[in-house]
Amino acid sequence: MALLAALALPTAQALETQQLDEENAAATQMQQNSGVPVFGASLFRGAFRDQPYTGFNPTYRITVGDQINLQLWGAYSFSATLPVDPQGNIFIPEVGPVHVAGVENGELNKYVLRHVKQVFKNNVHAYANLEASQPVKVFVTGYVNKPGLYNGYSSDSILYYLDSAGGISRESGSFIDVRVQRGGDLLKRVNLYNFLVEGVMPPLQLRNGDVIVVGPRHGAVTVEGAVQQSAQIEFTGPYTQLGEMLLVAKPDPQANFARITQVIDDHQQASYLPLDQALTAQLYPGARVELVRDNDIKSISVKVSGELDGPASYVMPYGATLEDLVTQLQFRPNADRSAVQLYRDSVAERQREALNRSLDALQMEVLTRQPNTDLEKTAQKDNAAMIQSFIAKARQAQPRGQVVLANTGNAGEMLLEDGDELVVPVKASTISIVGEVVFPTSLVFNRNRTLEDYIELAGGFANNANEDELVVLHLDGTISRIEDNDFDNRLGDRLRPGDEIMVMPKIKSSELQITKDATEILYRIAVGTAAVLSF
Repeated sequence: MALLAALALPTAQALETQQLDEENAAATQMQQNSGVPVFGASLFRGAFRDQPYTGFNPTYRITVGDQINLQLWGAYSFSATLPVDPQGNIFIPEVGPVHVAGVENGELNKYVLRHVKQVFKNNVHAYANLEASQPVKVFVTGYVNKPGLYNGYSSDSILYYLDSAGGISRESGSFIDVRVQRGGDLLKRVNLYNFLVEGVMPPLQLRNGDVIVVGPRHGAVTVEGAVQQSAQIEFTGPYTQLGEMLLVAKPDPQANFARITQVIDDHQQASYLPLDQALTAQLYPGARVELVRDNDIKSISVKVSGELDGPASYVMPYGATLEDLVTQLQFRPNADRSAVQLYRDSVAERQREALNRSLDALQMEVLTRQPNTDLEKTAQKDNAAMIQSFIAKARQAQPRGQVVLANTGNAGEMLLEDGDELVVPVKASTISIVGEVVFPTSLVFNRNRTLEDYIELAGGFANNANEDELVVLHLDGTISRIEDNDFDNRLGDRLRPGDEIMVMPKIKSSELQITKDATEILYRIAVGTAAVLSF
């Protein structure tokens, strides 16, 4: 336990703090923020003010000053562009005033036609559409570069007016606190990050005299390094978390550590944390975060399970060996130390790649064979369909990545890898029979029984069984391939408690090479996944 505590000490002290006086802290903070753009500053470069928006969506509501194109035909003809007067009406000859203010654009045509039909009962048709929105003048003030009164249309977005005012001040303006006021009352509060990150802009219809106010800049965090976009990012409240900031900055997929520097209670603090831990770290205004792709790993984490007491995972220094870990484990009385199992992601990946290469070769062999006769052509077609079905199922196999530790005198010297999983099984007293038998089952181990005895106790071979050879998978990851002339013999140490007797399927192919290749793949899957794939 003392050794474990010593190994855990560097992790507990991940926060490295150094004291700086106030003057140095302020100077350092200014240097950190220099050169990193304010998130969103690139919005305002004239692209919005040069393109006023005169189009309309179906939910746009008709307002005073809008221009409506109206055409009547049939028994009565009329065509004109009608303004919406100060009372919200358009005047239609022979019909009179029709109040359209507040009507949604998508309903305008049906609305006008309904009023026309009240006068012209038959044979008069109407078509009305919004031609132009009301020109308006909107005040833009607050922390913008050129406060003033700007011309536009009621359909223009607030981005048009902000851009017309020179954009939000980089040094002092807020991108998350933009207010739209009407008659002194708050109409809408807009967070431009929603538009920058998700493309969401709240629908607004501006009127003459509306005021757009940009508030002062809130606290900000500088995020740079292995991110999609280095930026100074605003937030509200006394502090935020790195996870919230990365919703905006977007981390590089390879980023795995974060270096955080910030001033807390007039002291500069620095920490270097794994990214998953840093996501919930509290960040205060002025903090600087650098995401890094750190290949110089200082520690690794190893999971343990099975017949053990103590922690479910151990943090070990980089370069630790299997023996370093085993000396810290607390084995239970029923633990089978001789059958310790180690599983590793990198081994599983190599097993998967090797299996896929074998399957690719088998598929090529099947697809490139040339039949000589019509009979061979028919047989090959059936054979190919069967093999293709087998290949599709085989590609779903998930190797376990077991590292075989048995029969190796120096296994304790093996270096551990981050993410390794060590399993200590209980001392077994049974034998399992799986695969092509009538009743796959588990039986109490009896040293006097032969393989033939166990097969009979499982109901005997199934119709599709390969009766020429069996595979025995031992708990420690080693295997024994036993031929039929040994089925009725006592196998001594070749059959042990906890073993799995695997009865493989028979390959029914007319091609010798295909039969050989498929058989080897079946054995590879059986050993790598501890399962028998049917054929």
